Amino acid sequence: MPAIFVLNVPEFLPLVEHARKQPECKVVGPRLGYWRISGSPVLAFKRKELGFKPAVWHGSLTGGFVGHITHFDNDSLTIAEASA
Repeated sequence: MPAIFVLNVPEFLPLVEHARKQPECKVVGPRLGYWRISGSPVLAFKRKELGFKPAVWHGSLTGGFVGHITHFDNDSLTIAEASA
């Protein structure tokens, strides 16, 4: 199942709050300073929906992720399950 680890700092909390409202997402944490957001079959986020400035958006994966990035640009991110 794809997942991202989001640093537990105020700048990234809109991502956590947005994920909590999505029925396909599960949010766990924070643990060891990170939130874990997982979803199936894909995780998908849009920068403008989160209200992120580009610099924060491009730093949103600094905590790491599980899966395969299928799309990541200035406005959207999609992560799917890693292929075997």
